[in-house]
This record gives sequence, C-alpha cells and structure tokens, in this order.
Amino acid sequence: MNIKKIARPLNKAKNTFIQWLKENKATDIDVFEGEKSDEWDYYRTISAFIGENLYTVYFTMWQGKIKIDYSDEENRYSNMSIDEFLQLLY
Repeated sequence: MNIKKIARPLNKAKNTFIQWLKENKATDIDVFEGEKSDEWDYYRTISAFIGENLYTVYFTMWQGKIKIDYSDEENRYSNMSIDEFLQLLY
C-alpha cells in the first residue's frame, strides 16, 4: 500500500485541526510540511494562536506508525492516536 493511502486518516485529522482552529478564530496559522525522507513517511506541524494561547500539533508517521503530539499553554500530550487527538478537540 502506498504512503498516501496509509497517511490519509492522519492527513484528515490534520485538516480537522486546521478547521477547528479556523472555527475558533485562530490567527497566524502556520502549516509546515516536511519533505519526504528516509526518516519520515509523513511529517506535518501546525501551529496557531487563539487569543494569546499557542497551539502546536505534530502529525507524524514513521514506518507506518502514527504519532500525534499536541501542546497548548496548559497541556502537553505525546504519542496520541488519531482517535485520542480528535476526542481532545471535541
């Protein structure tokens, strides 16, 4: 199976987060797309401000293993699944 197909749920979670940021009137939304390399199958970083609070999420996949790291002003969560991340948003 090719990487695009495997990464589709992770990319959908990333897009859901971007939509969540927009719905919450985020400013300075920054999307970093890492280049394809031997180290990562998928690597995206999203950061934005809601008010004075900075939100940052790393969406990564390496050798088919998905990992999401989330942080805001008060919380930090590492190695989350897609479901855990989406529950955090809603």
